Amino acid sequence: MATTEFAPVLAAAQDGAQWAIAALWRDLHPRLLRFLRGLDPLIAEDVEAETWLVAARDLSMFRGDEQQFRAWMFTIARNRLIDSRRREARRPSVATPPEALHDRPADDDPAVTALDVLSAGAAIALVRDCLPPLQAEVILLRVLGGLDVEEVAAILGKRPGNVRVLQHRGLRRLAKRLSHEAPERPGVTP
Repeated sequence: MATTEFAPVLAAAQDGAQWAIAALWRDLHPRLLRFLRGLDPLIAEDVEAETWLVAARDLSMFRGDEQQFRAWMFTIARNRLIDSRRREARRPSVATPPEALHDRPADDDPAVTALDVLSAGAAIALVRDCLPPLQAEVILLRVLGGLDVEEVAAILGKRPGNVRVLQHRGLRRLAKRLSHEAPERPGVTP
């Protein structure tokens, strides 16, 4: 969303205009969902739904620009994820294995959807599986959230210098992992 468009869209959303709420959702939904999938793929969609419910409830109280709105939304998402994990720790549940659902028809074509998000999903899985949780969270907030170091620091309750170090270490670890997994190409010497 262009920064010049944000203020009137936010004002309209705060007044209850459905088109404005939809515009905010279209802009942030993919980023929030990828962030949450990067941290906990099993509950990401539920947590994202809770995030939007909280945002809808509190939207009229929000004051700030587009970047602050994005940081606010990612803070809500992170807090909902923490709350969800706490609830799960108190009342564990058993997930249904995907194999049990293979006979159920889908309303859309999952193959097309899978192809659309395959590379993003693989990158998120790499971040989730390769990095310690705090480094993964920093990378996801910076890349998917488009947040600057100070905003990430505020969300995580860390100092900006700590966020920079976590990001640097995470990126170094990812680069090392990718360099070890790079396929050999005939005729190309490293």
